Amino acid sequence: MSDDRLTALEHVRATARDLVSLVSGVNDEQLERRPAEGEWSAREVIGHLADAELAYAMRLRLMVAQDRPRLTWYDEEAWVERFGPLDEDARVSLARWRALRDANVRLFESLADEEWLRAGIHDTDGMLTVEIIAKRMVAHDRTHLDQIRTALSRR
Repeated sequence: MSDDRLTALEHVRATARDLVSLVSGVNDEQLERRPAEGEWSAREVIGHLADAELAYAMRLRLMVAQDRPRLTWYDEEAWVERFGPLDEDARVSLARWRALRDANVRLFESLADEEWLRAGIHDTDGMLTVEIIAKRMVAHDRTHLDQIRTALSRR
């Protein structure tokens, strides 16, 4: 496995530790607090991370198992609005995210070098490879971990 892939995989693994650490000992009131009007609470961000992990899981499996599958776009704002209330407790969302992330890590660990180059065609982004998805997951994680830090730091 290339150094870039190993680095991406390590970052994907590390998010689990970082996310759990961020919300450990945080009360429900802090998790619900919005840092500003129109911004997501930490609970909503965690729910979004779980939803995104579900989308990544589906896309990765399609790409590994099928030849150049179509990868559909989803409206993350609509998902947060519609499905966010289902996980009223951030710990439920965190558990869902963790199960999906663990499965995605196992998938990445199982890949042969050539499988990292398997591709799918995304509705808006065009051709994406498994490797590109892994790197996007890392960037997505960083963005939303920072968003959670901000939400939890606001008084």
